[in-house]
Amino acid sequence: MSDSSASTVPDGCIWLVLLHEENSFFYLEIPLDTITSLCLTPRKYLLFLGWCVLGVEGVLDTTRDGDGISTDGDLVDQGMYYYVADIAGLQHAVDLEVIILRTNVPSESTDTRDGFRQDLLERDVCCVWTGADESFGVAMHIIPYQRGSEWFRLIVENRPKYGEHATRLHGINNIRNGVFANLHIHQGFDSRRVAILKTPNRILGVDDIPLGTDRELLDNVSYPTDSRYTLQWLTTPARFVAVPNNGDAAFKKDTKLPKPSDLLLHYNYGAAAVKMWGHGYEVLQNRANLPRPAVPVPAPTGASKKVHDRQVAIRKRDEARVVPLAGSSTVGAGAAESVESGAQMRWDEDDVMLFFWGNSKAAKERHEKKINENVRRVEQWSGGVSQASV
Repeated sequence: MSDSSASTVPDGCIWLVLLHEENSFFYLEIPLDTITSLCLTPRKYLLFLGWCVLGVEGVLDTTRDGDGISTDGDLVDQGMYYYVADIAGLQHAVDLEVIILRTNVPSESTDTRDGFRQDLLERDVCCVWTGADESFGVAMHIIPYQRGSEWFRLIVENRPKYGEHATRLHGINNIRNGVFANLHIHQGFDSRRVAILKTPNRILGVDDIPLGTDRELLDNVSYPTDSRYTLQWLTTPARFVAVPNNGDAAFKKDTKLPKPSDLLLHYNYGAAAVKMWGHGYEVLQNRANLPRPAVPVPAPTGASKKVHDRQVAIRKRDEARVVPLAGSSTVGAGAAESVESGAQMRWDEDDVMLFFWGNSKAAKERHEKKINENVRRVEQWSGGVSQASV
């Protein structure tokens, strides 16, 4: 984690500031070469990143309170850009630390896992970017499986849908939360070095993205005629990498099965950007100032060995994330103690995404609606008790 109050942008990079607190920032530090390799309209790309990460629409400017600059120009080396959006009222509709500590991997049977794979193969036939057959591929989740159903639900509920039928996104093994890909792509995607850019979207059109290398397609697959699902490297790949940059996905011809969810792909792209380029996490954690639960909610008893192994992996991940926050007076605390208090837990890219998405306008409206419904139920119950006592 770097010092978010530093004022020097490295040579060959730009900063995209997403949140500022006095002289400290949460920002993305992105190499210019990477931006130009991924998008033909670099300013629009920064606007897209801000929209993905924060979950709200805004403008791009060179000052923190600007009205917006043209998105048609080039970027300036060592330039500092701001994504200006209405995020001043972060009320934390989602209690992120509670969600982190109670996240449990859902029980997964062999039938469930095989069913997800078969659903994807019915739509995708093979690896959608390389054509590798099913024996060399895996059923790849867009929202990581280990995040669990609660995380998945909050992502779907807290993002403006822009016309997508998100109410049909039920469960983390939904076909729209997956793509069939070869093992190399899965490894890059899982580590967030590779992401999928869906166009058109709210910011970018299909012509804003460079065309990848042509490849021969199987007879029963084709590229979508009105959209692109472009695989992009957010880090510089090896010269002879097995997965070319800016390759487009091809799906089974004449299928009515739904394509991967726009909403989930945008979430994942934002999370990948945060992991690869994010700095100043402490600005978010210090701002949140949340009440912490005393202990995590235990996982269900009687889990299979596979589920147990996944839970162990999650625990190790969370222990690895336990680091002192900036300004923390707690020094030398054990990992378990820190996880229980929640106060020392370092956020990862998914935590950052849920923090912002959980404070979007849509999330706040949903949160207020839930509060009003609870008040109404209490009033109805109270009225019923009063009548019964008369």
